[in-house]
Amino acid sequence: MFPMFHKPEAWTLSIHRSRSRLRALILSLPLVQTLTSRLSDILTMGFVWSRQVVPYVPCNKPPPTIFDIQCHPRADAVCAELDSFFMKHWPFKSQKERSRFFTSQTNRWACLAFPMADDDRLLDTVKVNTLLFLLDDVAEDMSLDEGKKLYKKLIPIAMGKKLPNRSDPYEWITYDVWTSMRACDKELADQVLREALVCITAQVDSVRFACPDMGSLLRQRIKEGGCAFVAACVRYSSQLRVPNERLKSLETIHESYGKLGIIVNDIHSFEKELHLWNKDHKEGAKLLNIVNTMSIDAGVSYSTAKRILWVLCREWEIDHQEMVAKVLHGKGGADANLKTYLKGLEYVLGGNEYWSETTERYHWRD
Repeated sequence: MFPMFHKPEAWTLSIHRSRSRLRALILSLPLVQTLTSRLSDILTMGFVWSRQVVPYVPCNKPPPTIFDIQCHPRADAVCAELDSFFMKHWPFKSQKERSRFFTSQTNRWACLAFPMADDDRLLDTVKVNTLLFLLDDVAEDMSLDEGKKLYKKLIPIAMGKKLPNRSDPYEWITYDVWTSMRACDKELADQVLREALVCITAQVDSVRFACPDMGSLLRQRIKEGGCAFVAACVRYSSQLRVPNERLKSLETIHESYGKLGIIVNDIHSFEKELHLWNKDHKEGAKLLNIVNTMSIDAGVSYSTAKRILWVLCREWEIDHQEMVAKVLHGKGGADANLKTYLKGLEYVLGGNEYWSETTERYHWRD
């Protein structure tokens, strides 16, 4: 028989003694004595246990983007063909500029931006994007009036309303690429052209010098940076017919996509733009870059402004994907063209950032 059933009082006394010895043993441990002392401090004198503080150390390397990065499978062949074409026919001002165009891998940008493009539409899609890059460079060296005259001459040629002067590369290259795109798909090519005209008109609009804050500058930069033009190229390159009503309903997504693309461009191109501005700017001229505006508005250095903008971009990326998920959660999820188009916009953003990190267009040195 178990003794505890016969002598419960003896068993209870034994348990009490064991507990006392165990309590004494635990309290004698150094760690327990330290914790007991701290607890006493908290109860009698307030909290005095100071935690170790890790100081903030700025990091100029941005956190990675959440967007996928892909390159079109035919990129090498298309880039080789168009590099040769533009280096042969475009009227670069010098051999140095011609070489810089090649080393900047300008044609590679569109291969990264449109990795889903149909093979038979990739060449013209890349060519028209490179054409706008090069025309922007030409207009950048002109006054606003000179830039307006250039585009006024090219617009009817691009629309097919006027034949080009075959001795003028600006004219015949413009005519040929838009004619080829219309022959392939007039409906989607016209959408691309419409947005291209918005882009080039904004580049020579005097309102760009009258943007008092970051919000107004960002809206202007989205126009002149061709964000809607590139979005239309996503649809053209992959034969994605999205109804106008649906496109209008995507306004907040387009705005988000535009902000992300422009800020990444401005961060990477800032040092080059600052260098040229310090070297050549006229009195009263403004440095039209988001980094400069953030620096002024927040009263911080350029480096700090870049870090703030990188964090802002990464937060906006999360918001962007949440907006896309919300659109696709309902009836939009059944629309294959819409789903592919929204994924295409993300590819543009991922590809643009990847290209912008290293291209000599933004990171060249004299």
